[in-house]
Amino acid sequence: MNTQLLEYIIAIAEEKSLTKAADRLLLTQSALSQQLKKLEKELGTKLFMRSKNEMILTDAGKIYVNNARSVLGIYYNALENIRNLRLSGRKEIKIVYNNTLLPHFAQEVIPQFSSIYHDIFISTINGNASVSKDYLNTGITDIAVVATNELSHSMLEYIPVRKEEMLLVLREDHPCVSIFREDGVNLALLDKEAFIVNEAGSHMLTMEKEIFHNYQFVPQRIYEISDLDTAKHMVLNQEGITFLPRYMMQEKDGLVSFSLTPPAYFHIVIAYHKSITLSRPVKDLIKLILESSDGETVDE
Repeated sequence: MNTQLLEYIIAIAEEKSLTKAADRLLLTQSALSQQLKKLEKELGTKLFMRSKNEMILTDAGKIYVNNARSVLGIYYNALENIRNLRLSGRKEIKIVYNNTLLPHFAQEVIPQFSSIYHDIFISTINGNASVSKDYLNTGITDIAVVATNELSHSMLEYIPVRKEEMLLVLREDHPCVSIFREDGVNLALLDKEAFIVNEAGSHMLTMEKEIFHNYQFVPQRIYEISDLDTAKHMVLNQEGITFLPRYMMQEKDGLVSFSLTPPAYFHIVIAYHKSITLSRPVKDLIKLILESSDGETVDE
C-alpha cells in the first residue's frame, strides 16, 4: 500500500504551508504542489483554500484528512502486528543510523547492551533521514537516529539526543581564513571553490541548501558524498569546502571552522513510529544511546 499521498496531505494540513510541509517531507515545493493539484483534480474538489498566507482545509479537505489518519492508523497497526509476528521467532533489534551522528555507538553502546541482553542481536543499517523515515513507516526497523530541524512529526515520535551546530570548514592555510576571522563568513569569496555536500534525501543537504539560500550564494561546483568523514578528508586534500557538525571539529587536524550567520543548528534524535509500543530491550538501548551522548550538546 502506498501511503505517501495520505502523508503529504496530512503534512500540508498540519503545517498550513506547502513550503514547510515540503521541508518536512524532504520534497521540493513544486513536487508537493503537483501531487496536491493531481489529487484535487481526481477528486473534483479543492482540499485547501488560502487565507492570510496559510493553507486552510475546506470541508472536503477535513473529510479527506480525518479518513487519511484513520487509514494510516489501521495500516501501521497492521504493520506492527506483522512485525511482532515476524520477530516472535527471533530476538533482534534493528536500528538505522549514520556513524557520524553516533560515533560511539559501535564501540560503546553495542557492547554495553550485549552485556545486559546476551541473546538479543542488534542489526544496524546505514541510512539518511529519508531512508530512516521509509524504514520506520514500513516496520523494517525498530528505531532510527536522524538529524532534523523539528522535534515533532506527524507519524514519528522523537527523543532528543543532542543539539548540534553546522560549521563552515576550510583548510587552516586557506587564504580566506584570516578574512573570515576578522569580518565573518562571506561565501561570495568562495565562488571559485568546489563545495562538498551531502547526498540527496539527507537532512544535512536540506540544511546546506538553506545555508546557500541565506547567503544568496550558488556554488559553481558541487561534490556529493554520503559520509561526513569523507568530506573532512577531501577538505584536507584541498578538494573543496564543506560544512561539518561542531562535534567533528574537536580534533581540528589542520582544519579551521566558522559559525554561520544565522547559526545553523539542528537536532539529532532517536525516532520510532507512533503506532508501536517500545519493548524493554529497545528502551534500554535508547537509554544507553542517550547516556553515551551526554555532554555533547552545543550552546546557542
